[in-house]
Amino acid sequence: MKKFGIFAAVAAMLMAFASCEKVEPTALEVEDLKASTLKGYVYYTMIDSDGFEDGIAPVTTGGTVNIEVTELDAEGKATSNVVLVTAKLSQTGKYEASIPVAVGKKAKCKATCVFTAQNNDAQTGSSVSMVSTKVTYKAQTEVTISYGETVNGELMGEKVGSFDAPNFFK
Repeated sequence: MKKFGIFAAVAAMLMAFASCEKVEPTALEVEDLKASTLKGYVYYTMIDSDGFEDGIAPVTTGGTVNIEVTELDAEGKATSNVVLVTAKLSQTGKYEASIPVAVGKKAKCKATCVFTAQNNDAQTGSSVSMVSTKVTYKAQTEVTISYGETVNGELMGEKVGSFDAPNFFK
């Protein structure tokens, strides 16, 4: 009877192993991941020949938007992980960049663009006059982006100086 009990236990154990279905794990493909995207336009304020604002125009000179990506922890505080991403500025003032954000995480993006554009600028001398010249602008924005999210980050240029100004950095 003891032998029969041992035989029954071994048979039950073999049946338990035989009934387990072997499942192969599925591979994680790059296509399965959702990209996080930061996109938008870079603008500046047009000045007319009298020195008054004449509307907003997109940057048409091309250039680069530099994006500093800082990973955020669960409490929204910056970690030490910082990545620099660049995006080309199209001739219509549009940029788009793929931002590296881990699954379930968020990141703070600080986008900056320095560009020159033809605009009316005050020229000094014996009398102040408005003259069409190249003006340097700096545009900047900060946004928070989550994994798989697309965020618009519009950049508005602030005047830094003109090439003709005596205190312009060269």
